[in-house]
Amino acid sequence: MIRLPFLRGIVFTFFLLALVWRSAFSEPISRTINEIVALALQNSSELAALKKEVVAKHALAVQAGTLNNPTLELEGATGTLTGTPGAGSALIAVSQELPFYGKLRLRRKAAESEAEVQQRKLDNAMRLLKDEVVALALDYSLSDKRYELAAEMVKLNRELVTIAGKRFTAGDIPELELNLTKVELARAESRLLEVERDRSPLRISLASLTGLNETAIMLSETQTTPIPSVNKQDLVSQALSARPDLQALALEQEKADTESRLAQVEAFPNPTVALFAQWQSSTVEAGGFSALNSDKLLGLRLSMPIPLSDRNTGGQTAALARQEASHLRYLALARTVTAEVEAALARLSSSERILLLFERGIIPQLQENLKLTQEAYQIGELGVLSVIDEQKKFFEVNDAYLSALYARRMALSKLETAAATTFSRGQQ
Repeated sequence: MIRLPFLRGIVFTFFLLALVWRSAFSEPISRTINEIVALALQNSSELAALKKEVVAKHALAVQAGTLNNPTLELEGATGTLTGTPGAGSALIAVSQELPFYGKLRLRRKAAESEAEVQQRKLDNAMRLLKDEVVALALDYSLSDKRYELAAEMVKLNRELVTIAGKRFTAGDIPELELNLTKVELARAESRLLEVERDRSPLRISLASLTGLNETAIMLSETQTTPIPSVNKQDLVSQALSARPDLQALALEQEKADTESRLAQVEAFPNPTVALFAQWQSSTVEAGGFSALNSDKLLGLRLSMPIPLSDRNTGGQTAALARQEASHLRYLALARTVTAEVEAALARLSSSERILLLFERGIIPQLQENLKLTQEAYQIGELGVLSVIDEQKKFFEVNDAYLSALYARRMALSKLETAAATTFSRGQQ
């Protein structure tokens, strides 16, 4: 007799197997490029590490503006070992270094600038990661379209083989013509396998960046975004004000300026103020008589280094050099940013013109030519070589069109990265 707990265990096991089976063979979820980018930003270990470094820099900025801890001094002395047991002293003091000339404020300001620099580095890492993921997603989208095109070519060649087979059976064409169609079919199938081979590394890379399962990588249709109605100068201004790497160098300049002022005031030493209480006892002898004398003292002590050999000259020279270096790096990057925006805008404009040539004139006429050629061959008005040539032309031109579409989308992405902005993408 089978016990009830045993039956429950079997039912539960089958339930788990059903869930695993459903998960393994369920359809992958179609995701837009924006969703892919969001997943990559969320799962990036490098970005997570940079966020922790930002927190650490802000904590150090708070610490930089804090006074040093006071120093407690304890002192005791006795005359027992020197033959004067009644003599002795005790002292307790608390001393505090006082940084003048706004040193604490400057130190904290420099540390806060460094924390802001780290935040901008994080923002720039996100910008570059987004650019990498979008480029990878566009590569994968192109491979998808090429796979569809290769599959369409396989379909066309299979239809051609079928038509040629019927005409060969009817005695309209020689066997050589039938064999030519079979060779073209084999080439189309080989091309399909090559495209699938090239898709695999892209799928693996996207899965690694997003944390998705490799089989779950599927992009939704990417819509074409119109060219933004902005001029070059507006985009350059946008980039110069919004690029996080340029902002980081601007903050580096601010930090260097603060450190230069700090190096100047560090030439003046900090005084140390101490409050102390002292107890002294001694034995006074006069005329054969001795008396114990006890005193209590409360005082204030001030000490300060004398700046004779060290006036922080080296620190001031180093701070000035860093200040000039940060300014030079900022100017160099500003020129680079301007060139990147101008080049990206030129590529986008050029790719748009090329794409329009395909969409308005080449593609519609090519499809019509292929249809007419296939119909003419089917009724025996054309030879098979004409059909094969037209199909090759159909594939090559459509592949070139996909490349032009890809180049246009990639140029828009690079312009967004260069200008540190985002244009409307629709469902992209």
